[in-house]
Amino acid sequence: MSVSSETHSQNTTSIQNSGHGTRIQLRSLNVEAGGKPLLKNVSIDFQPGEITLLLGCSGVGKSVLLRIMAGLIEKSRRGIDYSGTIEFAEPDGTHHSEGSHRSPVAVVFQSFALLDELTPVQNVRIAIDHIRKRRAGATTASSGTASQELTSEQKAAKRLEDLRVPTDRPTAVLSGGQRQRLAIARAVAMESDVIFYDEPTSGLDVNTATQVAQLIRETHDRFSRTSVIVTHDYEALSRIADRIYVLDHANYQLREVTRDQWGDLPRFLGTPPASAHDSEPRPRRSKLRSLVDTVATAAIASGRAAEEVILLPWSLLPLWRSVYWGLQSTLHYVRLVAGVSACAYIAIAGMIIGFVAQDFIFRYLPFRQFTEPLLTENLLHATGFSLYRFLVPILSTILVAARSGAAVAADVGSKVYGNQIDAMKTMGINPVRTLRTPILYAFLLGTPVLCFLSYVVASITAAFAFMLTHPELGIAFWDSHFHQYLSSPDGGMFRGTNWLIAKLFTCGAGIGMISWRFGTTPKFSGPDISRGVTQTILWSTLFVLFVHFIYSLFEFTAPV
Repeated sequence: MSVSSETHSQNTTSIQNSGHGTRIQLRSLNVEAGGKPLLKNVSIDFQPGEITLLLGCSGVGKSVLLRIMAGLIEKSRRGIDYSGTIEFAEPDGTHHSEGSHRSPVAVVFQSFALLDELTPVQNVRIAIDHIRKRRAGATTASSGTASQELTSEQKAAKRLEDLRVPTDRPTAVLSGGQRQRLAIARAVAMESDVIFYDEPTSGLDVNTATQVAQLIRETHDRFSRTSVIVTHDYEALSRIADRIYVLDHANYQLREVTRDQWGDLPRFLGTPPASAHDSEPRPRRSKLRSLVDTVATAAIASGRAAEEVILLPWSLLPLWRSVYWGLQSTLHYVRLVAGVSACAYIAIAGMIIGFVAQDFIFRYLPFRQFTEPLLTENLLHATGFSLYRFLVPILSTILVAARSGAAVAADVGSKVYGNQIDAMKTMGINPVRTLRTPILYAFLLGTPVLCFLSYVVASITAAFAFMLTHPELGIAFWDSHFHQYLSSPDGGMFRGTNWLIAKLFTCGAGIGMISWRFGTTPKFSGPDISRGVTQTILWSTLFVLFVHFIYSLFEFTAPV
């Protein structure tokens, strides 16, 4: 493979002007994944202002290294261990470690990690707003006076115009190339001195991969960043590179390939590492060891759950870096939990239970012709009380757990699988605050609203069912006796409303925490998302039943 004279000229110019960016310094870096070494005692520099390719066969740990440098993998993370130091040396002499809140890193993920619920402009604007908050009081050398005067929306629109991203359609319907450019626009808009690209040409045909490579080169030349591209596609991306490192999986090192050797890159890559079925089989764990591990995992999960319950009031504080985007996230999850479809769903359930409860109690009354005239009033009392105090609340919270809990778990799970959670971290967004707190708000608001909506529909349907069988008694008769056990002497809220609200808040908070917990478990495939949804439905349904059971032990002890 040869490098064209035009590309060589571009690379030479870039190298000559490369001293103005941020230098990435790896010192004595050791990385292990699953007990298997990936890197041993690596010390190298990624030069400022250059495009550096990090090549290697699939499965040798390139993406793991990128995530470590981006601060997305903590040293305490289970399954991945690393030691050593990673520093970012800025032109002014300032040094920042990986994961630091001042670490100047943007990442273009292989899956793009775009937020489909936001417009293309909003996808860029959210990054700009949080980076501005993150760097409040600091000045960025690369952003001139004119840039400072633009609003975040104007600045986002300009970046999209620069990279030819359409703004007149939803993010979800953009083509693959448009989504790629949008992801790059967001990274550039963060005004970070370093941009990481994770397999930017993966799965693309030769022509499209060449276009993406050229886009990266043009973006790099226009905005002057230090760029690191993790890839195994040397054919498309070596043409735009200034420097190439190869991850030597045989010796666990990063080795630089000199420019005169770029035509023979396959020789430096070597053969792929042995697959799992070719490697030495791992010893089978004993049943006792498996049982101990299961118990330990359950104990850790229980401890975390107890900790989350204790810290729930703290979790509800809206400690958002940007109030605007915190409210936007809350609105998004309110729509998921209690949107139009959820309201229709719960209203239909209320209609069914209201009709069945009212019709059944009269239709199947023993010795109906003798007892009904004597018991009509009491039966109406019982129907109204049971619908309001436990039938509708139990049914509605179960349906909220099954429908809304599943919707939120799927939304969060897709964000984990699609790297949106990691993308948010690179923008300075705390996912726990920007996602979990709005999720809790949505359930605390949506659960009571849906329950009361279901009761209103149930009571109307019950009145309709009663009038079908007792038209001579009239609606006034039904109303006065249906609400007999519920009406308070002062004409205020129905009796037991305090208990009802407490139950609904407890159920809502629990469903929110459960959907967040199972939504944020690691996701490596589509079935993992489905598994999280299933677990959410199962455990949240059991939780709400348990809540109603516990409350019933205290709520109904006193006579009505």
